[in-house]
Amino acid sequence: MNIFDELGHIFNEIDQTYSQIEIQARKRGHTKKESEYYRKRQLNDQAYFLFMFTRMEDRIKELSDTLIDTKVGTITDWKSKRTWEILGKRKDRMHLMDRVALLTQINARDYNLVDRYYRQRNSIAHGGTFTVAINIPTVIADMKRLFKDLKQ
Repeated sequence: MNIFDELGHIFNEIDQTYSQIEIQARKRGHTKKESEYYRKRQLNDQAYFLFMFTRMEDRIKELSDTLIDTKVGTITDWKSKRTWEILGKRKDRMHLMDRVALLTQINARDYNLVDRYYRQRNSIAHGGTFTVAINIPTVIADMKRLFKDLKQ
């Protein structure tokens, strides 16, 4: 079982529990309790989304660092090698989407998906909320696929 499967399982347990309480509160007309559990579910979505995205960020960093190091170590033509050496010197300061561009085609499906999730990550990490509808089971499936499909 990978980290995304584990997180998905735990997320579903919590979300189902909160959802059942929220539905029962709605049926009984307990609007305050219903709102409380609706809010808990929103925060749970955000927390799990951020946690999963950090795992993806780490994977992207690992793959792009390995790519840069491999290129620096194997390219012999100095004109080609110098670009990779410059990237190597700056890799600790590289923007995430620049790293993604090393691993995928810019504006292709995977690049755009990571970019969309990155914007959501930034919104939540800086005190906001999702700016578009996010479905955590879909995020889990996307993250699992990206984790496997991204290559150096």
